Amino acid sequence: MNRHTSRIAYKKLIESGKQDQQKQHIIKLLLTESPLSRREISKATNIEIGSVSGRVNELINIGILEESTMRKCMFSKKLIKPVKIVEGL
Repeated sequence: MNRHTSRIAYKKLIESGKQDQQKQHIIKLLLTESPLSRREISKATNIEIGSVSGRVNELINIGILEESTMRKCMFSKKLIKPVKIVEGL
């Protein structure tokens, strides 16, 4: 049931264009502040962490973002790999 519900929600997200808006918002943020963790992006954009993770992974897969040097997250204090815009884009 959860898998089916998730697929429906994902399809609606794509159809609404919200997914592309979230990606644009994340890219704009990372152009001014970088590198940032997914949680830091979530806090700065008010986009839910699950959505941020999905959009960031999509942007990594298409070569727009890349993971940076490990550091501690300012919120969780855990060791993380922040993301940044790929140099030369």
